[in-house]
Amino acid sequence: MSSLWSCVCAPKLGDDFVVSCEEAAPCSTSIAGKSTVLLGPALTTESPSKADPTCSTSDSLSEGGSTRSTADTVCSDLAEYPASSAVIVAKPADEFAESPLADCSMPISADSIAEVKGLDVGAPDIRAVLSSSDLAAVQALERELGVEGVEAVRSVLVEGEPLESCFLRFLRAQSFRVHQTAKALKAHLTWRASMKPAHLANLSPGEICGCAEELLHKYMPTWHQGFDRQGRPIVYTHYGNFCWGPILEAGVTVEKILQAHVSNSERTARLCGKQSSKLGCDISNALIIMDTEGLDPNNLRTKSAFDWARGIAKIDQEHYQDRLGQLLILNAPSSVYYFYKSVSWVLPEKARSRVRIFGGRDTWEPVLLELIEPSELPSDYGGSGPALMPTEPSPPQ
Repeated sequence: MSSLWSCVCAPKLGDDFVVSCEEAAPCSTSIAGKSTVLLGPALTTESPSKADPTCSTSDSLSEGGSTRSTADTVCSDLAEYPASSAVIVAKPADEFAESPLADCSMPISADSIAEVKGLDVGAPDIRAVLSSSDLAAVQALERELGVEGVEAVRSVLVEGEPLESCFLRFLRAQSFRVHQTAKALKAHLTWRASMKPAHLANLSPGEICGCAEELLHKYMPTWHQGFDRQGRPIVYTHYGNFCWGPILEAGVTVEKILQAHVSNSERTARLCGKQSSKLGCDISNALIIMDTEGLDPNNLRTKSAFDWARGIAKIDQEHYQDRLGQLLILNAPSSVYYFYKSVSWVLPEKARSRVRIFGGRDTWEPVLLELIEPSELPSDYGGSGPALMPTEPSPPQ
């Protein structure tokens, strides 16, 4: 059954939305197999002339398609409203009769929509703070992708990530060429369907590579520890311990190691999403600290090392675009400079500009303290935080 109803939308008040309905009975539908009352799109608007849109519900909203309840797919007259500024509030029908919302004229907390699967309730609303040029680019990309394309991208966002943040990351990587960005996003969706990075992120490195966890922890240690002054997650890699021989002898292939990198990248993206929700602003990239103290240069002079480095660059450039906030390489011997120079040509200029290579402690410690609060920085690097490295491999985040 599909029915029509009208609503008057008032401006957002703090964390609440105000909805006033003209019809006595709200619309009924089903979400995830439950009889549900849709209480209406709560829109933020400053234009009184747009205060009386006519909306219609779809006959049935499946669990996987519940995100289509946003205003741009449910309300017929709201094409100019961004999807992120509207929500559909849902409540089981059998609870509605005794609900104080039955009069449809009271504040509705944003938390009320938490039951509707697929709506990124925890993601901050960043559209209102975008520059006019960024907003125009996002809107152009939405038109280029179409409703189905936008919803496909929304379905793969990590929890807490604003849709606009994802769009802008890909737009920046494509120099704001909208058509090329849409192609890159579609290719990214195809890659995610085959690579399944969200599944890999739920596995340990040992499960991905088919070897003992301790082996990877010893020779390719990578972990998250703390956040910088901007709220970005800090990811440490100690490639001074890096050694190909034992890993390859255990039957681990470069392909498997690259899958482990995808897992780490996806976990880092999740951390960014959590920080965005926690801080109420867009945290879309991370600070990477790579310590190369004690590195054996022979480990960089193999075909496997070059294939691995090029593979990482390709994955990051195509699928984790603009996730690198900064990469600081510490205690670098001359071999690291030469290795980086030989592989950096595959990186875009913007990514190369975010890489800094340091020699001794006197060059990198002041930089770390400028970027990171002492309490968040391990004592090994001049801070007052916990010791540098966990004694056991970190569980999946």
